[in-house]
Formats: sequence, structure tokens, C-alpha cells
Amino acid sequence: MSTSPKIESADLSIEQMYKDFYVVPPYQREYVWSDVDVQAFADDIYNEFYGAKGELIADREYFIGSVVVCRTAHGPYDLIDGQQRMTTIFLFLCAIRDALQALGEASSKSLEAMICDTRTGDDGNDVQDFRLLLQYEDSRDVLVRIAQGGPVASSRDDTRSMACIIEAYETLRNFLAAEFGGNVDEIKQFFVAFIRRVKLIRIVTPDLTHALKVFETVNDRGVGLTAMDLLKNLLFMRTTPADYPKLQALWKELTSHLEVCREKPLRFLRYYVMANYRDYRSSSGKPVREDELYEWFGRHAAEIGIDAKPLVFAKDLVSAARDYGQFAAGRAPDGKTPIAGLQNIQHLSGKARQHFILMLASRHLPVDALVELARQVENLFFVFVIVREPTKNFETKFADWSESLRTARTLEDVQGIIRSRIAPEVESKSRTFDFAMNELAATAVPKYRLKYVLAKLAQHVDQVAWQGAQSVQQLDHYLDGKLEIEHVYPQKPEQTAWAGFDDPEMAARCVQRLGNLTLLEKPLNAAVCNAGFDKKLAAYRDSRIMLTRAIGNPDVFGKNTSLQRAIGLISVAPAGNASSTAVEVPAWTSESIESRQASMARLAREVWMVDQLCAQTKG
Repeated sequence: MSTSPKIESADLSIEQMYKDFYVVPPYQREYVWSDVDVQAFADDIYNEFYGAKGELIADREYFIGSVVVCRTAHGPYDLIDGQQRMTTIFLFLCAIRDALQALGEASSKSLEAMICDTRTGDDGNDVQDFRLLLQYEDSRDVLVRIAQGGPVASSRDDTRSMACIIEAYETLRNFLAAEFGGNVDEIKQFFVAFIRRVKLIRIVTPDLTHALKVFETVNDRGVGLTAMDLLKNLLFMRTTPADYPKLQALWKELTSHLEVCREKPLRFLRYYVMANYRDYRSSSGKPVREDELYEWFGRHAAEIGIDAKPLVFAKDLVSAARDYGQFAAGRAPDGKTPIAGLQNIQHLSGKARQHFILMLASRHLPVDALVELARQVENLFFVFVIVREPTKNFETKFADWSESLRTARTLEDVQGIIRSRIAPEVESKSRTFDFAMNELAATAVPKYRLKYVLAKLAQHVDQVAWQGAQSVQQLDHYLDGKLEIEHVYPQKPEQTAWAGFDDPEMAARCVQRLGNLTLLEKPLNAAVCNAGFDKKLAAYRDSRIMLTRAIGNPDVFGKNTSLQRAIGLISVAPAGNASSTAVEVPAWTSESIESRQASMARLAREVWMVDQLCAQTKG
């Protein structure tokens, strides 16, 4: 009868903990506690043991949590969880030793023994075995130097981990100086209380697999491991020690890509799963949540290649993160080609990122296919945003659509997916879209989204007018701050200039209507401000924005010219003749505003390709 390996636990003091040796494996995260974290750690201990008058309270103990370790063949325990605390405790022991030595006190043998054990080496010389060793690359030898009592100073070449360790040591030295000054006896009293009354639970597991399972049930103090860290651990478990440096380098590259694009690692991992795997759901049957990712990777480790080829899997993860960063910057994976749709979605939806599920599933495609996909996703998002339908539901839909995108190879393939997936979604909201655009007002949407709407309309009209001109290809050209939202009928009209407005009672509603809004250069906007309509018309004629020039101006650039067609897209028709275009409007009235609103609503169907997409559902 075989017996399962046992998991052991014990309530230990620091004095008891540091009779053993611990190693932080190379796959572990670096030391990340800030000076604030370290100061809070020291203050918590002091406040627990000392009364209001600074007297040491007898017999009081302080529990600081649990650590998870696993046994190794080479002797020391591998420290799986709790390294932030264990490293800080080790630094505290070094700081106490150095503070006493600075005051002329001889080193305590018991204190020295908690820092290192000295033995005779094969050459007959003393060898120091430190109670805690950091094996991850970013730590270098900084902890050993501190443990040896040598001088340690920060430098520009320090890694983040080195800087945090040095800062933590200095914080603890400063803490001792602030609380006890040069009183040797008081420092010694604190030392005794620290090593005997500060308690931890040490959980010893037979192997790393058990250690990771135990961690999932342990509530760690401070900065705990996440699914990202656990995935890293899982990869190291499947990697041979000889390949540890390769995997460590890949992981650093992965995190670097995510840091550059300011993406949350767990959201990236989640979208990576949803984009790449048909079975993207958790054991509950719902799309995998961030807190379920590690369990998901554990269940699918064999089929997705983690078990057999962990380095290959890690390389694909890095490649996906690199491409993800390019998408977040509005570029194709080549890092050069702009993808306007991706840039525009950020202007439309701010922090929206669920569309990256589709982009990750499509990153193998040629650029023209990526551009078209992003353009139609932008159209889809806008339709849903303007009719006030939540876009968060697209997460699951995008994950389902990704299955088709993974097998797509050409622009034609992507167009087929657009016809079967995106077009029906847009068509289902077509009528509601018309109503929403005819009712759209500045009070109904955030300012950034309102400017996006006006910018897209203005860009389209300019593209018709100035076909092929580079200056009108990027939406940023209209959102760079040089243009402002102009109210034709002003928000604060001059009494004399606008005394003749036809419907004063409706003025408050009319002033915020889309039909009353346009884009205007800052200097021109400042010049006309609350002026009368005739003065505004003169300024509008000087604008480079055709959407604005079309207001009330019968500019004629010749029959059937692109300029005339552009003006015709948006010109306001006189009362009773809705089909006429490019007709002078002598006065700006509520009827003018409603007529222009209707014109802009019709134009919106063209700009966001609503008619084109609806037609595809009937083809």
C-alpha cells in the first residue's frame, strides 16, 4: 500500500525559521516591496510589542502569515510563497547586526548564525552558507553583499530588484536609529522580541506541484502571486534546468512588452486564451475569468503544448504580447503600418480592449485584412455605442468569431467573416441607429465621443472633397487640439445678434443638437464666439473644414466636381425642399438645425458603412 507525500505545517518563530536554509528559485518574481511596505512591516511589529510610552510589553506575540516551501534534493528549501516577507526579515537581521556593530557592540553568535552558517571548505578555509539566497538574475549578489556586512550603495546600473533590496535595508537601518537611537540595550531587547515573538506558519510540501496547489488556498500578506506568476512557475516546472535562462529571458521580454503598452498581464493572458483556443471556457462553462486562468492552463497544459514544449509555448506568448503592443499603439505587427480603425476605436471607446481578442486571432493575416477587420469593428462599436447597447457582450462573441479568423488567410476570407458576423449585428441595430443619430445631442455623450463623431463626419466630407490628400487620412488630424467644437447658435448668444432666433423657448434644446455643432479652428472660434450668424458665416468660409464651410454657404466649385459633391453631402436645404443642396441659408433657425441634423444622420450611415453592411446581409 503506497502512501501519498505528506504536507507538513508548523508554527515557528523567526529564530526557529532561520535555523534552516532557503533558496528563492530563478523562476520567482523579484523583490518588489517598496520603502513604504518595509516601513509598514517594521512599524506593525514595533506597535505590537511596545506600549504608548515606549515600554516593551511582555509575552505578546505577532503572527505575520504563512510561507510555502518545498523540499529539494540539494538540501535548502525552495521558497515558493512568502519571499517578500522572508527577504525583509533577513534584511532586518542584517540591519540589527550592523546597527550594533556601528555602536561598538561585538557580533552576537546567535544573530550571525541566523544570517549564515560557517563551515570548513575542502581547501581548509571558511565557507559561508547564507540562510537565504536569491537565485533570480535581477538580484545579482546584492543580498550576499549585505549579509557579508560589506558596503552597499545604489548605482544607475542597479536592477529594480537590487534597488528595492538596498532601499529596504536602508529603511530598516533608519527605523532602528529613529526608534532606539544609540541605545544598545534597547536594540538587543527588540532583537530578542523580534526573533522569538514574531511567528509564521511554515508549510512544507514534497514538491513544487503540491506547493502551487497549497498556495491557491493561502491568503498571502503583501504582494502575492497571480495567475501570471503561477503560469511562469508551471512553465519552469516543465522546463529542464538547462533551459531556465532561456525561459527567464523570454519571460522578461513578455513582461516588458506588456509594460510598454500598459496592459494588465492577466487581461492579456485572458484575451490570449480567448483568441487562440476553441475551449476558452472555465470548468463552469463560462468564459474563463482572470482568477481561473491558472486552473485553465493546468487543465489544458498537455493540449496547448506547455507539457511537451514549454519554450515553444513561451515564445508564442511573447510573440502575441509583442503584436498586442503594436495593436495597442494602432499599428500592424510589422510595427510600421498604421491601422486607422484601431486608433479610432481608442478615440471612440477610451479604454475598450475586447477587440484585441479578434486582432490576436488575426495577427498572422496580411496587413490589408487587418486594416479591413479593424475598420469594420470600429463601425460595429460605434453603432452599438450610439444606440446605447453595451459592448462588453462582444467579449464572448469575439472569442467565438476568433475560431474562423484563426483559419483565415486572405482579405477575402476576412470579408466573408465580416458578412457573416459583423454585418448582421449592425443590421439588427440599423433602425435604432437612425433614431439615435437624429436625436444625438452634446448632453447625451461624453465630450471626447462627441468630438470623435464630428471628426469622423468632417474627415469623410474632406476625403470626398480632397480625394487622395494625405492630410485627411488620419483622424488625429481632426482631434489634435487645433480644432474646437463650435456651436453655430451660441451657448451664450449676444442679445442683439440672436434676438430674432425663431424659437427662443426651444433654444436650450437646439443649441446642443448635433445639427448645431461643427468643428472650427481655434482662432476662428475665438473670433466669432457669440457673434451673429452673418459674422459666423464669414469665419466659416475661412475654415479648412468642409463640414463647416458647408453651413449656409452656396459655394460652387463647378459642376460635378469633388468639392461640390462634398458640400452637397451636408448642406442645409431651405424649408419645404429637403432634396435641395448647396443653398444659401440667410438665417440660422431651429428648422436649419433640424434639417442639418437629418443630413448628418444620413451621412452617418455612409461614414460608418451602415447601409453597406446591411446590404451584405441580404446578398
